[in-house]
Amino acid sequence: MLTAFQKLGSNKGCARVWIESPRLQQLGFEAGSFLDVRQRAGDTLHLVPVAHRTRNRVSFRQMSGLPCPIIDLNSRRLLSDFQGHTEIKLSASFKRLQVTPSVRSFHIVRHRTHGLPLPAIEYFAGGGTLTSAVTDDPRFKLAGAVEISPRFAAHFALEHPDVPLYQCDIRDLDPGDLPSAAFMFASLPCTCFSTTGVAKKGLKGGSELGDDGDLFLSFAHHVAAHMPLAVMVENVPGFFGPNAIAGRVLMAHLERLGYHVHCFQLNPWDEWAEPQDRKRGVMVATLFARFYPAIPMKRFDGSAGDYLDTADPMRDRVEAERIRNCIAGRAEHMERHRAAGNGFGFTVIDPQSSKVPTILRSYWKINCGPFVACEGGVRMLRVPEIERLMGFVPRKGFTSRSYATAVEILGQGVQTRIFRQLIGQLGDFLEHMLKTDRVPTPPQYRLFN
Repeated sequence: MLTAFQKLGSNKGCARVWIESPRLQQLGFEAGSFLDVRQRAGDTLHLVPVAHRTRNRVSFRQMSGLPCPIIDLNSRRLLSDFQGHTEIKLSASFKRLQVTPSVRSFHIVRHRTHGLPLPAIEYFAGGGTLTSAVTDDPRFKLAGAVEISPRFAAHFALEHPDVPLYQCDIRDLDPGDLPSAAFMFASLPCTCFSTTGVAKKGLKGGSELGDDGDLFLSFAHHVAAHMPLAVMVENVPGFFGPNAIAGRVLMAHLERLGYHVHCFQLNPWDEWAEPQDRKRGVMVATLFARFYPAIPMKRFDGSAGDYLDTADPMRDRVEAERIRNCIAGRAEHMERHRAAGNGFGFTVIDPQSSKVPTILRSYWKINCGPFVACEGGVRMLRVPEIERLMGFVPRKGFTSRSYATAVEILGQGVQTRIFRQLIGQLGDFLEHMLKTDRVPTPPQYRLFN
């Protein structure tokens, strides 16, 4: 029994199947024998060696003094259903050979036939910070989303009431339960891979053993089942780094499925003119070729005041008073750590600050800041301010959600302005490939694996 994959050739505008291997002789396809070639349902050719004369024959050429059998099919009649395909699957047993388009090729042709907009599915959707970057591009149509958290799912449903939402653990979700997708994207939970999460949970050298560390395996299973044209995964840089194998395993697996994979790091403050410098790792895989993003290479030259509310002394004083005791307790705690030689501290910004520290999901716990200097001390960032910093303004707002839930959604790491640009570039790339099948010239600024 033999299963193999190979490129589908062409000759004078017609698909061409060229199979050359000494294994053909072992399978009963002797050099010089005649072939009975029949079309079957489902774009399948069945080849059988026969004793009587037919129009097709096994040719050969000498290799190392021995005849090497060659099967060459170049018939418009036989291969009419193969037009547009790029790869074939060969399934052979003794005196039986079946030729059919590969699953990868089938999905490419199916998505090309479907055209734009491309159906998309989001995994680990959260509250929709990455979703809005996709739904803002008319070349994509969100066909489904997966989110396990009831709080996040509730806000997602509020934002996108027309999108089918699967509120469950991806480990329990069968890929067949989801609609077909040409684009799959995921913000995998980063708790087990971030520096803070690894230290807090004691996962050094074993991030994949954490509660969420294996979720990339289930996501890869869904990709293999649907074979979308493109896949995007974002996480902390450590997910793709040398201290964790999850990102590298995911990329290697996608490459073996036939994807062209490129991984790069986002440096928001230095290269994307963003006020926060929360670095992220991004992997993009497509069935066409490697996708290279165009990096603006522009440093942020504004100030935090561009994103903060106008000073309101009375309101600021009330909010500062509300957390005064917490801040005093944190200051004492930090002082003890500094005395012990530890580098603990919390950050304070003002309207003149040129950089805003990372806003974590746990910011609402009043632990490490950034806090805003104001009349009467320091205050917490307000939800609209965090929205502006992240570049995400929900259509329905967080009016029905608690401050903690809003911060947890906004602090998941996705800076929507950047991803809106990345999704736009990916949309340009996929649209170009669908129309021309020619790889575009890479941008001037690009990051290599």
